[in-house]
Amino acid sequence: MDAPKKARVLNRTQPTDRPQSQRGDRQIVLPMTPEEYERCWHDTDQMRIFVDRELREHPELFPACLRNGYAFHGFARPSQKLDKIRLRKIRPAGGQEAYHLRPSFVLSFMTGTTDKLEYPLLLASFGVPAWVLTLGYGQSDMYWQRLVERLGRNRVVGTTVRVPDRLPTHLAADEHHLNWNGSKGYVATTAAQGCILGISLTAQADDEHLNAAYDEFATETREVDPEYAPKTVNTDGWAATQNAFRAWFAGITVVLCFLHGFLKIRERGRKLRELHEQVWEVYRAKTADEFRQQMAAFRTWFTARKWANSVREMVEKLWNRADEYAAAYAHPGCCRTSNTVDQPMNRLGRLIYAGRGVHGHQASSQRRLRGWALLYNFRPFAKRSGQVREHQSRAHRLNGKQYSDNWLENLLVSASLMGRHQHAPAIR
Repeated sequence: MDAPKKARVLNRTQPTDRPQSQRGDRQIVLPMTPEEYERCWHDTDQMRIFVDRELREHPELFPACLRNGYAFHGFARPSQKLDKIRLRKIRPAGGQEAYHLRPSFVLSFMTGTTDKLEYPLLLASFGVPAWVLTLGYGQSDMYWQRLVERLGRNRVVGTTVRVPDRLPTHLAADEHHLNWNGSKGYVATTAAQGCILGISLTAQADDEHLNAAYDEFATETREVDPEYAPKTVNTDGWAATQNAFRAWFAGITVVLCFLHGFLKIRERGRKLRELHEQVWEVYRAKTADEFRQQMAAFRTWFTARKWANSVREMVEKLWNRADEYAAAYAHPGCCRTSNTVDQPMNRLGRLIYAGRGVHGHQASSQRRLRGWALLYNFRPFAKRSGQVREHQSRAHRLNGKQYSDNWLENLLVSASLMGRHQHAPAIR
């Protein structure tokens, strides 16, 4: 009998795959319907009218150099995937390198159009496996996986937040452990106002690895606003997470998550309902002074009763950190619990569990996670019975504007220049 073959284990320690082309950095996505494409695309005069209008209404989608004048510069080579679509070239005044224009109903790399991919990608954002999408919509399993991975090449922050003034000042961050190629890995996640703004895959949760993981979020935020300085970040108390944010954002206040303190107590006494309610009464305090008073009253109530040693140990940790919890009252609007980051992480955790972990090298695995994060930010909210939603998606609510009624086109337009922001020179 032949010896059983060993399963192939991918080298997860490889920091990146080979260097990837960044040609998408020079693609400008225009919010354009197929009808507008047929009318304008091959007519230079009509295109100039269209581009001038978009430059006035949505200057954040264009490189700063085009605001001082431009000229059309022919067409790109015909695509073998979409034979009726050709990208246009546009060159800034002064003879600099040309950019490409792409209509919003066409995906990057000419992989398809939004009318055919809108619903499959919506299913993918909810964790429908690739083989089911293949059964329903054709192509191949790898085709659907690569669609999500290609979305992950865009900058998460720059795509989600096109208006620098909308960058949130209060953040929440945490790490979720997962199975990565048969070993333990961590997803370092940063979230704010319902959106995922940073997601990085790392092998360990120590200072060195988390500092590198959150570096990606810090770099992307400063591409949007070079002076960006968040006020607070909510964490669960893990020192490496706190150290990483203090290293990248000087002056940031670390807010300790009260929910994690409660959960540690509940794990050691699930039936102690009266104790649970007493803990949350402390949390409901309106001011820092009231919080300290209620914590002192809770301590008196607790010490007058007998408890298991494991419960007593966790409750003592809670009141010993009263000053750290009370720091949140100095920053109205900050995250006092980690719910902001826990909710998307819980969804991601179910997705990863269903796929039996994350598979692949670090770069490709991280791109898939980033692609899912963008789908999560931009996918439409569920309809409410008898109510009209004010916002289309989480990104629309955070960004305050949308470019298209089609959620996928809104994502593609927001990913103009791969989410890279170019700042115009200051006007003197």
